[in-house]
Amino acid sequence: MGVMIMTGKGSYPGRVFARRAGAVAEKLGRVTALAAVAVLACGPAQAATFGKVIPIGGHAADLAIDEPRGVLYVANFTANRVEVVSLADHSIQTSINVSAQPGSLALSPDGRFLVIGHYGNFAAPSTATNGLTVIDLNTRGRQTFSTGAPVLGVAFGNDGNALVVTSVDFQVFDPVSGTTQVLDTVTGLQARSLPVPGGNAPPAIVACSVGASSDLRVIYGLTDTFNFRYEVERKALKLHAYTSAPTMGPRAVSVNRDGSAYISGWVLRNAAGTNIAQFGDVNGSLDVGGHAFDVVRNVIYSQVPTATGGPLSGQSPVLMVVDADNLAVKERLNLAENLAGKAIFDRAYSTAYAISASGVTVLPVAQLDQAPKVLATQEDVIFRGNFCDRRVASQEIGIVSPGGAAVDFSLTTTAPGIRISPSSGVTPATVRISVDPTVYQNLKGTQTALIDVKSAGGVNIAPQIRVLINNREPDQRGTIVNVPGKLVDLLADPVRDRFYILRQDTNEVQVYDGATYSLIARLKTGNTPTQMAITFDRRYMLVGNDNSHVATLIDLETLEGLGHIAFPVGHYPRSIASSGKALLAASRVAGPIHTIDRIDIATRTATQLPSLGVFANDIERSTVLTASPNGSKILAVQNGGTVMLYDANADTFTISRKITRESERLTGAYAASSFDQFVVGNRVLNSSLVQVASLDSGAAVPSGFVFVDQTGLRTTAVDSSSAGVIERVDASGAVAQRIRSTRMAEAPYLGTTDFPLTRTLAPLYSRNVIINLTTSGFTVLPWNYDAAVPAPRIERVTNAADSGPAIATGGLISIFGQNLSPVNAVSRELPLPTALGESCLTINGIPTPMMFVSPTQINAQVPFLVDGNVTMILRTPGGVSDNFNLLVRPTAPSIFRAPEDPAVATVVRDRNGQMVTLSNPIHRNEPITVLLTGLGRTNPPIDAGVPAPSNPLLPVLNEVRVFLGDYELPQGFAGLAPGQVGVYKIELHVPGDAPLGAAVPLRVQTAVSSTTVNVRVVN
Repeated sequence: MGVMIMTGKGSYPGRVFARRAGAVAEKLGRVTALAAVAVLACGPAQAATFGKVIPIGGHAADLAIDEPRGVLYVANFTANRVEVVSLADHSIQTSINVSAQPGSLALSPDGRFLVIGHYGNFAAPSTATNGLTVIDLNTRGRQTFSTGAPVLGVAFGNDGNALVVTSVDFQVFDPVSGTTQVLDTVTGLQARSLPVPGGNAPPAIVACSVGASSDLRVIYGLTDTFNFRYEVERKALKLHAYTSAPTMGPRAVSVNRDGSAYISGWVLRNAAGTNIAQFGDVNGSLDVGGHAFDVVRNVIYSQVPTATGGPLSGQSPVLMVVDADNLAVKERLNLAENLAGKAIFDRAYSTAYAISASGVTVLPVAQLDQAPKVLATQEDVIFRGNFCDRRVASQEIGIVSPGGAAVDFSLTTTAPGIRISPSSGVTPATVRISVDPTVYQNLKGTQTALIDVKSAGGVNIAPQIRVLINNREPDQRGTIVNVPGKLVDLLADPVRDRFYILRQDTNEVQVYDGATYSLIARLKTGNTPTQMAITFDRRYMLVGNDNSHVATLIDLETLEGLGHIAFPVGHYPRSIASSGKALLAASRVAGPIHTIDRIDIATRTATQLPSLGVFANDIERSTVLTASPNGSKILAVQNGGTVMLYDANADTFTISRKITRESERLTGAYAASSFDQFVVGNRVLNSSLVQVASLDSGAAVPSGFVFVDQTGLRTTAVDSSSAGVIERVDASGAVAQRIRSTRMAEAPYLGTTDFPLTRTLAPLYSRNVIINLTTSGFTVLPWNYDAAVPAPRIERVTNAADSGPAIATGGLISIFGQNLSPVNAVSRELPLPTALGESCLTINGIPTPMMFVSPTQINAQVPFLVDGNVTMILRTPGGVSDNFNLLVRPTAPSIFRAPEDPAVATVVRDRNGQMVTLSNPIHRNEPITVLLTGLGRTNPPIDAGVPAPSNPLLPVLNEVRVFLGDYELPQGFAGLAPGQVGVYKIELHVPGDAPLGAAVPLRVQTAVSSTTVNVRVVN
């Protein structure tokens, strides 16, 4: 994307745009063509649900697909028949009457045999009808076989035999000979007798589901008391007993291509049966929900009802598209009705067929990208009010349907002072969000508001738009960097100049460069990541996960995932710390006692400690761990008021002490130093974990604390919308002292009820800046944030293209001087902000958009509203600059130069998309494009800081002429380059009689100014 944002001193992506203009145009053409196809494929939206329901007049229990015959077989459990559904038109072609209660069925790999398992477990005086029906689909011949016990499930392997699961044993059945081999017997599995009370569907009656991998080499199953894995070629069966609360529902199993992963109930497991990820807040319903493993797109389509929003809560059924590695939610779709068990795919993985309340729901997942949906083009919209700009602020976002369909939408918010225009319409649309600063004039931090995105015709549930409104005063320090999502942990690399943020809602570690604060990598975690830790050798990162029985292992040298650390069954590692001796994890355990476990990276496993020294290994679920930088200690903090200390030299816990009264809870910051000092909340503890000082700050809540040598840094806030305060703590003496409190631009992260202890401060290894996890994302403070800041001084201003003195309205400029900003900062936002890096700039009192700031240089765009003799003023925390007077002309064309060679101008040959050089000269009879700034106003007009649209194009208002030598070149478009801020382009054609030479002058001329560059022209 060609976004006009400064990437460094004097280096504009607009110049990169010049090199690639031809290639970009070609790609845009292809994208446009694809979009047109998508529109035709999707057509008008007919319903706001995804999928088609096929009623069968009964309760469906199992499915099998027969693509050569073009049909789907559906076991109608209550009507005692198998429905034969056409794959072409989804109608029921015929029904096959069978014995009572067909609860499972499977199709042989060669498509010859349909095997039906019967759950006819009727109690006396009725007669039980348990057994198998085998239908030869080639001859229509039929045989029945008694199994004695009710059949719970049946699935074929690649050997042509069927695995039959009954309530008493596992059998391998050969449909050709009709012979059966018992693999193993089952104990402790109680089959429900028929009849059952009304309201029970097959999954709640049969209570078993089986599924085979796509290659049919592995079969998995789920019952009330165990999971099982059957390897077909080895005929090896392995059972994993389990207990769960709530019940392991939905009672469905779906397997990936090779059997290396499968999902059963609400848990995603690997081949060893380890819980890799699980859905949270589940209600355990057996007969509501289901899932299908899409190995082509590496996602799982799933409905797992939640305890707080399940099918009985009045909420509509929702299908989630989740990541097949960690269940991160990618998309939510409306369903016409609840799923109710097993789901299968066709061979191409283009369509899924899922058992549902009425029978079967057909999910055309290959068409999902073209389905009518509504989405906002960005997750967050941030408004940065500042002491230079108190006007009503507006930003534009797109509301789109990714597949190209025209879909209705409406946008609503309950927050005051926010205006949306238009608030409803049809996609695609550009919506303007405006904030009235008078409503938030008393705000001295960041207020969060939400905009709901609704659609009657879209099949998806659109995420809300988060609106962040920040107001700050000159004394509030820090540069806010917006990061969407739920951010829960922050960690600085101890030997590399970078930092890590844990985004919990997308299950990822975000890696940021410490110099540019730019995102350089996203690394997957388990489900619901909670805390990061770096091993003492500085090589690996471990991530705890609240909904996985594993910790994620990451190589910090290569920034690649290395798999998982498997924890004991039922252990969810929440907090991890590394000492010089041991890697410890505080685990939430699916049982009455939560524990501390020890991690062994070599074996990729963790084991529960038998005891914590002389203390029982019994901790609170919210326990957090943190290690001292020198690796000698690990501090454990429990919300209930108990703290513990692990000593690496003794390799055991040596202290356990309750430091609060019964009614008090420990919340907020926690930290350990290399000098046997510790901080928990407002308490300072000595080497025996005895409180020696208090850092009480009134009503403010502690958020972050970090030791830097023998001093500390601490953040607090009254609430998430307040200013927040950072202060230094002198811990070198007998009593810790708070010194130099400084207000921040916004509040630090304050934690939640379930995670009340927080880590939100990270001084970087370079000791240049301090990173804070804050309301909008993170806030960057200079290392000496509380030092006296000298007033800014502007020394000279040039255009940003050729560094000349000619400046035009709407043009890009570079401002040079001293103390222009306390930090380096690059804007990643569009429109460009009028305050950046704690600096704000005005020209004739008009706020000026900025894209880059540093102590010695600022890059900005002159507002379109000013020209003539103007006055520039810069405001920073150090004060206000002296007036700087300059001349702004209506036009002042200036052609950009290549960053690596200032002698090369951004004149681009359209045929290869490369800039003109001596080795890449202009040819006669070819088109060229000139990229420049300073062509002034456009018609229609545009606000400064806003990227130019592609529709409509914005041609320049003032006449511009281009000469090659003395020959005036024919023009196409001359105006703002789409997607760019302050960058203009002129499309030209070089005729066949153009002058030739190694240094032919190319002159761009307006009525009041001109600029010339030399270019080589050949035949």
